[in-house]
Amino acid sequence: MVQKITAQIATIPERVDSLEKTVNSLLPQVNFLFVALNGHKEVPKFLCNKPRISYALLDNKMADCAKFHSIDERVGYIFTCDDDIIYPHTYCQDMIDGINKYKCIVSLHGKQYPRPIKSFYNIEKNYRCLGNVPKGGYVDVGGSGVMAWHTDFFKLRHDDCKTPNMADICVSRIAKEQGVKIMVLPHTENYLQHIRYKDNLFVREHKKGFSEQTRMLKEIFNA
Repeated sequence: MVQKITAQIATIPERVDSLEKTVNSLLPQVNFLFVALNGHKEVPKFLCNKPRISYALLDNKMADCAKFHSIDERVGYIFTCDDDIIYPHTYCQDMIDGINKYKCIVSLHGKQYPRPIKSFYNIEKNYRCLGNVPKGGYVDVGGSGVMAWHTDFFKLRHDDCKTPNMADICVSRIAKEQGVKIMVLPHTENYLQHIRYKDNLFVREHKKGFSEQTRMLKEIFNA
């Protein structure tokens, strides 16, 4: 039986140009693509009249967690993606091979923390999606912009992720509750193409000191 492949993206109006490139890189690889249009007043033309693309105009109160909108309805291989990455043409198959091998959530980005966790910054191992990762490993927190799983192994509901700007940690919390591991797969430095923006989620949260992230990590893993 052919397994369905779905990709989910959240985006903002300022990134409409990079979104088009992201969509174009993913659409040939998936059966269905959903775009959460956070703060958009209208739907970008390149998303319209495409039978394999669905979208929703949202108010951006959920920020990055909007990528999980309606995820309860998806069955099969689920990919959660970012609007500033161009994915290689083998991306979905590469990730599916990893899912089938490890029977868990896979990502290309993640962090493993020493115990007890003291801070978001205090990292034991850091695997970067834009770096060279010759050997992967299991992590506490995986990057949800380069993440995939199969619904046979992991179930995520939109209501599981209610805290904006916490998509990665929300997935980690539910994975821990379900006893599902997160594996970062090996990859090369140039595997993904990144479209850089001066203002992004990491920069904004860094200015706040990642205090909320630290609190949530301690709550999840130090219990």
